[in-house]
Amino acid sequence: MFDSQLKKTGESRLVPIWFESAAGRYLSWANTYLNTDYAKSLHHDNIAATEWPIFGSVFFLVTAEDLQTRGKIDAAQGAIGRAVEKAAQVVASPITGTWVKTKWGNTYLEREDVFYRMLLILGLSSYERITGNTQYHPLVYRQRVTLAKELGKARFHLLDDYPSECYPADMLWAVAAIQRAGRLDGAQHDGLAKSLMATFDGPLKAKEGLPAFQANAKTGTILQGARGCGNSGILLFAAELDPVVAGRWYDAYDRGFWKDTGWIAGFTELPRDSHAKWMDVDSGPVLCGVGSVSSAFGIGAAKTFGRLDRAVPLTSEVVACAWPTPFGFLLPGLMGRLTVKSWSLGEVALLFSMTRPARMARTVPFTGHTPWIVWLLLFVYLAAGLFFIWFEIRCCRRRIRRFATASSLGPEPADLGVR
Repeated sequence: MFDSQLKKTGESRLVPIWFESAAGRYLSWANTYLNTDYAKSLHHDNIAATEWPIFGSVFFLVTAEDLQTRGKIDAAQGAIGRAVEKAAQVVASPITGTWVKTKWGNTYLEREDVFYRMLLILGLSSYERITGNTQYHPLVYRQRVTLAKELGKARFHLLDDYPSECYPADMLWAVAAIQRAGRLDGAQHDGLAKSLMATFDGPLKAKEGLPAFQANAKTGTILQGARGCGNSGILLFAAELDPVVAGRWYDAYDRGFWKDTGWIAGFTELPRDSHAKWMDVDSGPVLCGVGSVSSAFGIGAAKTFGRLDRAVPLTSEVVACAWPTPFGFLLPGLMGRLTVKSWSLGEVALLFSMTRPARMARTVPFTGHTPWIVWLLLFVYLAAGLFFIWFEIRCCRRRIRRFATASSLGPEPADLGVR
């Protein structure tokens, strides 16, 4: 709340410390995840348990790369280095992809399956840039070339993530991942990036002025309009493909989805003027219309476009609502523990969002107020802490009084040999 670096740059000075702390918990989880072949025990429709391990591991690798690039950490050494190696193993392991193999069959790496293949490219290319190790390069190269070719030929550049399920945000992430991986070989996919952004800003643009959340890959029909969780996700990488179009999208997002009641601020899951209520596994919990996922990833979206007036209050709010402890963020940790037996993946997702680099020269400084919910939660945490301190002092005093009373009475008769 009083972090001057957060208010100046949109990123707390504690982020590298939080990340190093989370790395140890991530490493412990990843070892168990791989050693037990946990992914084999999951039903392919268990969305959180199947997607979080690879999603979270990619978040870990991309965050480690960005922090290392800025000189904040050495991601190739120590506990973080060991966690980076293990994260790459989680991403590359065919066992991790058991659920997509069930959905797509043995050709799951050869056609469509955009969500999973995109994460392979994004995570393992970050690993190579961090370590210089090329052990996964053939896999990344093959997926980059084949997926780029498929997306280039597809109508509206749409392919299915799962059979009959297409989410345009994953197509955009895929092209961003392809561009990032291409730089390892000195290759560019600018034509694909430009065409996809033009299509998403044209036929696939919903009435909110933003790309649709869900579409039919074969016809291009929009099935769901713009949603907060999808908007925040798209804006994390859109500026890498076309900063002008992406800037227009962010402005539309801020106009139509930003909500500040004084007590709580964030991005809504549905347009702010909508009276419908919506909450699902993608949106996460929704409070007063404000989506948890849209706001958590909205930190990164706001940082990307230099909107410190949004990133700073969102960061303060998210940290406060996550219940920070010396052992990590409690609520994201608990959610991860319940869904995929990990105390770290939810925290890693937050750190990924907090570390997104600015892509715009324009910066809107933070001059507003901290949402009142942050002060309320601070009061709750302090009150709870003071209560337990008072309770322990009270118990200690009782024990001291009992001991003093027993000492003043002298030994019991039995101790003197009296029968």
